[in-house]
Amino acid sequence: MTLSIQESEKILQSKLGQPTITPTDKVIGFTTPIGKVLAVHREAAETRIWFEPPAPPTIEGVRLMDSPSNGNSNLVGPLLPLTASTTLRVEVESSESLVRFLDWYLGEKSVSRSPLGIIPHTEFDLNSAYQHFQDLVEEKSGHPFKDFNEGLAAVWENYKPRLRERALELLNTPNWSEDDIGSGVILNQMIAAIEIQESSSNLDNNLVFWQNRFGHANRDHKVLLEAVTDPKLKHEIEDLLFGLYRGDLEDGVAFDRLSELTGGKYPLLAYFYFLKDMDRFMPIQPTGFDRAFRELGIDFTTLRQCSWENYVMYNQTLEGLRPMIAVAADLENVRLIDAHSFCWIFSTLLKQETTGVLENSKGGNDQGRILGGSEKTIVAMCLSIENTVRNSNGQTVERTSKNKELRMTSAQLEKLMTSLYHLQEGRCALTGLIFSEDATNGDKNLLPSPDRIDSNGHYEEGNLQIVCQFINFWKSDTDNEEFKRLLMLVRDMDFR
Repeated sequence: MTLSIQESEKILQSKLGQPTITPTDKVIGFTTPIGKVLAVHREAAETRIWFEPPAPPTIEGVRLMDSPSNGNSNLVGPLLPLTASTTLRVEVESSESLVRFLDWYLGEKSVSRSPLGIIPHTEFDLNSAYQHFQDLVEEKSGHPFKDFNEGLAAVWENYKPRLRERALELLNTPNWSEDDIGSGVILNQMIAAIEIQESSSNLDNNLVFWQNRFGHANRDHKVLLEAVTDPKLKHEIEDLLFGLYRGDLEDGVAFDRLSELTGGKYPLLAYFYFLKDMDRFMPIQPTGFDRAFRELGIDFTTLRQCSWENYVMYNQTLEGLRPMIAVAADLENVRLIDAHSFCWIFSTLLKQETTGVLENSKGGNDQGRILGGSEKTIVAMCLSIENTVRNSNGQTVERTSKNKELRMTSAQLEKLMTSLYHLQEGRCALTGLIFSEDATNGDKNLLPSPDRIDSNGHYEEGNLQIVCQFINFWKSDTDNEEFKRLLMLVRDMDFR
């Protein structure tokens, strides 16, 4: 069935009134009550509609086309937004399909699926996917997944609540006032809450791509940085942020306007809302979560779908997974952030499985145990730490003292070093070189050596990594991030 242009125009006029501008032989366009525009290509044989993002959910009889082909010279005046690179185009088969599409675009009816629509309890079975997840975790770490507070899940994911807590300290929203809007105070504090890289507390904000590694144009928060010297933009962004965190601005309104201003940087916007309410909103990295959703059999995508509707559905999807994960893993309580961690860990391990880098470096059937040379090197590292502390302070301490402190028992230290050794897969944390385990006949420079990430800090969880002996010597008390930067410079040198 093909919907004629004439029939589609009648439906559009019944819904939206008169065309926005005088129609031409090639284009007729309309404006919705909230100011969004759409247009029909009158020269096409089928009904094809240009419209503004986001992309629609699955609607029967509506096909999202691969290319917008929106270089039409008749898209002028109020229809000019449809010439943007983000413009989308659909082909519509029937009048019923067009009505459903317009209901979605106008927001009059929700055609998006509820969590039960995405994850029907009568059909969806998490057990097989969970078993795959469990197999990948054990292959990677040598230990089965038990809960989100230990093992691989804890090592990879427990930083998120701490990161949020630190970000909220820097954001300092309780002290915001309306007088701050336009002053730069709110903007600067938000930038500080994004650009978190604190080696002393082992916190690095990887929820937002903010570093300048690949150029300013690729930074998620570049608009915030540019707004610092743009009074009008500064005022608008600060007004929106104040309304989001302190005022009564609707979440959806704030999201969509901030999306327009930031160029639809989905991870950045999700981070704003994660800071606002961790019980309702989660961070996002679209490619990674879409990979997990596909493996779980969930028909939902987030890539290039930055909109309030999509973000709500994303959080509802994670919410729908919570009780299922609890049942599959036999856990009493699974939080929203646990469901988020489950999907992210699963996605990461799936990617590593596909690229062939998943295997634990030691191989064998029981990678949860430490045998032979590795056991000896771990014991040696623990003794080295305790001797260093003893020589520095005259005693081994577990709480507070001056100089270098060991803030755990010997048993806890050995457990931590064992965990780090396996997590690093028997490789140096800073170079990736495989450790030598033979202190007698092996290369002594490649022996594993415990290193404090922050040389001014103490021997405690979160401030330890294992590196090659020569790297520890070279690094000395150099800042960890600075040393990593210098290593990268060496790697990039062309020795021709």
